[in-house]
Amino acid sequence: MTLSIQLPAEDEALIERAAAALRISASEFVRRSIVDFAGKVLPAEIDARDIGKGGGLRQPEKMTRPGKRAVVRRLREKRGYAC
Repeated sequence: MTLSIQLPAEDEALIERAAAALRISASEFVRRSIVDFAGKVLPAEIDARDIGKGGGLRQPEKMTRPGKRAVVRRLREKRGYAC
């Protein structure tokens, strides 16, 4: 996919400095940044849509795996889902 955007000079300079610090191209820096940001945004979107719709997510105390139970409890505390 080809994407073309216009950036203010300050943003462009910031990207170039960050890319140089990592010894990668500015394009590679932007690609990695987009993937990283999308990875942070989409789990929240999935949680909001799916958590709390049924099953063990409503009652984490009934979950048999301690790791999953801890994750669900943390999500409930942090975001208020699955209440």
